[in-house]
Order: sequence, then C-alpha cells, then structure tokens
Amino acid sequence: MSEVWTIKRLIGWATEYLKKAGSDTARLDAQLLLGHITGLDQTQLYVQFDRPLGTGELQTFKTLVKRRAAAEPVAYIIGYKEFYGRRFAVDSNVLVPRPETEHLIDAVLAHLKQHETEAPRVVDVGTGSGAIAVTLACELPEAVVLGIDICGPALEMAARNAESLGVRERVKLTRGDLLAPIKSEQSVDVVASNPPYLDDALMASLAPTVRDYEPASALYGGPDGLDLHRRLTDEAARVLRPGGLLAVELSGSDQAAQLTAIWEQSGNYEDINTVNDYAQMGRILRAVRR
Repeated sequence: MSEVWTIKRLIGWATEYLKKAGSDTARLDAQLLLGHITGLDQTQLYVQFDRPLGTGELQTFKTLVKRRAAAEPVAYIIGYKEFYGRRFAVDSNVLVPRPETEHLIDAVLAHLKQHETEAPRVVDVGTGSGAIAVTLACELPEAVVLGIDICGPALEMAARNAESLGVRERVKLTRGDLLAPIKSEQSVDVVASNPPYLDDALMASLAPTVRDYEPASALYGGPDGLDLHRRLTDEAARVLRPGGLLAVELSGSDQAAQLTAIWEQSGNYEDINTVNDYAQMGRILRAVRR
C-alpha cells in the first residue's frame, strides 16, 4: 500500500473485484462504500477523483469491499438505504427498502388526493424499518400513521427513522400481529402493507445477498406466498371505514390475479386494480372497502 491510491483508482479496483465476486452493481457498490468512508456523495467522488486516501481509510475500504464480495447487502454495510428521496437506517433485523415499494406510497397518496381525505388515519402493517409509515407521514403532514410489527428490534429501527426524519410525534408504533392492536371497527382510512409474500419457488431461487442476510420471517409468505395476505384480507375489512383503501405489495408474478380472486370472494372490496412496477409486472394491488 506504499503506492498512491486515489479515489479513481480505488473505484476501478473495487469494481473489478466485486464483478468477479458476482455483484451486478459492482461500480455503484464501490462508489457507495467509498462515499461512506470519505463522507462524499457520488458527484463529489468524481470531482475529487485524484484525492488520495490515507492508510486507515484504505484498510477500512478493503474490509467493506470484502464484506460486499461475500454478498452482504451494501445497505447493511453502510447502515442506510435511500427510499422515496430520504435516508432510512437499516440493519439485519429489517428488510432493505426497495424501489418497487415506492409504488405503494404513490398508490396511497393518489387515493387520498383523489378523495380529498383530511387528516387521514393510516396503518402500515409489518412496518419493518418504517420506510412506508415514515414516508407517508412525511408526505402527509396532517396524517396520523400507525406502524405495526411483530418484531421488537424492527420497531426500534422504525422509531429511529421516524425521529431522524422529524415525524416521531405522528408515527405511532406498536408491537402486534397484523391488525390485532386496532380494536375500533371501521376507523381507518388506509391499510398499507408490504408483508412477506415470497412462495416456495422464489425462496429457493433467492440470491445470496437476500437469502443469507435479510430476515426470512419478513420474506416467506407460505407455499404460495399469500398466507399473510389471506389473513389481512379479513382483518383490513374490519378496521377500514367504507371507502377506505387497502393497498399491498406482491411478488410481481401471478399473485395479483390470485389475490384479486380472494378479495372478490370476500365480498368486502370493490374497485380492485393492479399497479405495475418498473418492469411492468403487477406489483401493487389496491381496492376500496365497500
């Protein structure tokens, strides 16, 4: 390490190293890890391409690159993930927020805007890091949002994110199974959820970065991936007011058609429709309480 290792040279080295280790986002990984160490964003990294790193920075960077080469998610290594334009702290107790889930936020916001709902009461089931609950509280200044999760450490992470993003007073967090903590009938304007929905086949095909690091309890939804969705269908009908929205995330396979049939058979929902993700797969299913 007696040679001069500049930002440009390190990005090039780490990119090739991570490509060989199997990363599909090797250059971005290298930039995020180096930005984490230096405190520079991606633009600043390029502006300071010729900046050399000190010995301590080099050793730390090497350690983080090796962790990424072992398939550990970058978000867990650096401790945060960007979601809907905001930074959310994450650790191995919670799923890493994904871009596809931003469609769930858009579906909720569009419904509330269309129906001009004032001071909406919103519930996020399986809140995890709080990405959905906290984002909705940020986007809806008059809303009161309840985040429910069965995992205590996840709720601690959600509270941390609500605090750091300035909405802790309006994001209530409670431990419980699905909607069991809500005792009042037909009192909620929105139930939103990204529950475990992977089926047996998808679990078997997971990449190591997900399979070996992210919590299986937040991923697996039973043999067909719909175990939690079936329960949520009935529980949401109990707490949603007439005209209230149920919006959930799915795997993007044929689950939208399967869950549509379940919702129709329940007799509690109307205006059922699907929102496609960036790959034009049915990612979000939404419906209105009759």
